[in-house]
Amino acid sequence: MFRYRAGMHENARRRGPWILISLQAIVVTAYLYGVIAYVTTEATFFPEQSPPAWAFPAVVATAAGFLVAVPCVLLALPRLTRPAYRTATPSWRLLAAATAASVLMLAVMATPPGWEIFDWYVS
Repeated sequence: MFRYRAGMHENARRRGPWILISLQAIVVTAYLYGVIAYVTTEATFFPEQSPPAWAFPAVVATAAGFLVAVPCVLLALPRLTRPAYRTATPSWRLLAAATAASVLMLAVMATPPGWEIFDWYVS
């Protein structure tokens, strides 16, 4: 029983960063897709300023991306600040890059252009 629990802890420690990296990468990629779609699409071509159907991933990332990004950032930052974690985990650089991308996405969401993108996708 004790050996099984130790194995579970080890698996969780190895998979934890990859779960955070994957979640953040998916949300940031969908949001970036949405930003590119917004910038390159002629908004007057679509009735009532609604996004096209092919932009559904961007709609989800724009509407609820912060609900995934904020907890991921809050879980990743304490790990990244510990030197022991960076020494023991080879994927810490990927986690740092994904977290930085999430913070940048959240910063864009909090600015007036981010509000305009939110308005276009969600309204």
